[in-house]
Formats: sequence, structure tokens, C-alpha cells
Amino acid sequence: MDPEPQAIKAGIQQPHVTRGTVFMQSVLGLILHLLLAVPFLRRTHGLARLHPAQRHLLVINHISLLDTLVIATLCWRSGCYPILVLGDKNVWHASWVRRLLSRQTAFLLERGKLNPNRIRELQAFGRAGQEFQLIVFPEGTRGDGVNVAPCQPGIYFIAQAARIPMVPIFIENMQLISTKTGPFHLFRGWRKVEVHFGEPIAPETYLPMPREEFLVFVRQRILAAKTTECGALR
Repeated sequence: MDPEPQAIKAGIQQPHVTRGTVFMQSVLGLILHLLLAVPFLRRTHGLARLHPAQRHLLVINHISLLDTLVIATLCWRSGCYPILVLGDKNVWHASWVRRLLSRQTAFLLERGKLNPNRIRELQAFGRAGQEFQLIVFPEGTRGDGVNVAPCQPGIYFIAQAARIPMVPIFIENMQLISTKTGPFHLFRGWRKVEVHFGEPIAPETYLPMPREEFLVFVRQRILAAKTTECGALR
């Protein structure tokens, strides 16, 4: 049976790109570039590995809610948008600012709630990769900015549905600005953040992998992105 009708039957809305989405994200990209990238971003490594004509599954280490905004800004800078971010509804609906940002950029799940349709939700998000650049933080929670925790199983179902090139990304030094529990540091993180884009991984490479092997593979590739030599700096 086709998975998309099954998702519709379960009440899961398939995200689609609209002109309004593209316009709002273009405006948001410019604003975030001025407010976030200019003061905090020191350098990007390998951004040229993203191609506007290609949709990607971006898998990223997670430190702060600002991670999403930094990656969104870089996608805008490279012309690789619109984006769709997998997020926690409870986190992104905690304030009106977060609700506003998530309305045009996010696919939100209620992670603390038992949901028999969770796999179908993840698959619906993955299929949206035919239209959006997909952004996922596979650890499932925010870490320390140095280590990468084991990946949660959800990324496996997303990747199997998306079937698009996967790009591992490591964000460096975000913990100097913001963490899950610490305060925001305006000056300590000034021009300190670096973002490392690893080599794109073709779906033919990762699709045959069993789930547990795939989860280890994704974690290793995110860690490796930090140490990968990148010929292009932008």
C-alpha cells in the first residue's frame, strides 16, 4: 500500500512548498544573516557542497536552539531553501517568537507523547525531501558541542523515506553562545562558531544498511565532518 495515503488516513499532513513559504524564508534568511551569522559565525567549511538544484538530508550535531537558525541562514546563503526542520512541538511552541519561526520552517512532533503513528510522521517528513532541504538533529536532544551522542532510531525511517543525498554537519563552538541549560552569552561567542559540511552521502550507500549499522554510521560521519579537509571555504 502507498505510504502517503496511509499517512493521510492517519491525519498526517504532507508538507508542500508554496510561494509564501519561499518568500517568508528568503526574508527570514536575510534577517538571520544580519542578526546571527554576521556577529557569531567565524567560518564555514565546505558550504559549496550544497547545490541549490539538489535536495539534501542534513544531519547535524545539536547544542542549542540557535543551531537551527545558523543552518537555516547558511542554506539561504547558498540558495538551498526552502528548508524543513524536524522539531519538538513543546520546545518550539514555548514562546511566540519560536512559534513564529517554526510556522514557516518546521515539521513539529510531540516527542513526549506516545503516538502509534510516529513512524508514519517521520516517513511523511522524509518524503517532503522531494521539495524541501530537510534538517534533522539525530541525537534527539542538545549535547555539549564537543561529543556526538548516539543517534535516535527516527533518522533511519526519515532517510529510508527521503532517499536523497545525506550531508553530515558539525557545528563547532556553539556552546560558547548558548546551551540547553545555560544562559545566552553575547560576547563570549562573538565570531567563534564554525560550521563543517562533510561530503554528501549517496542514498545508494546508506539505504541497504540495517538500522543499527546506519545509526552508528550517521554518528561517525557527523564526527568526521569536523576533521574533514575542505577545499572550499565560504
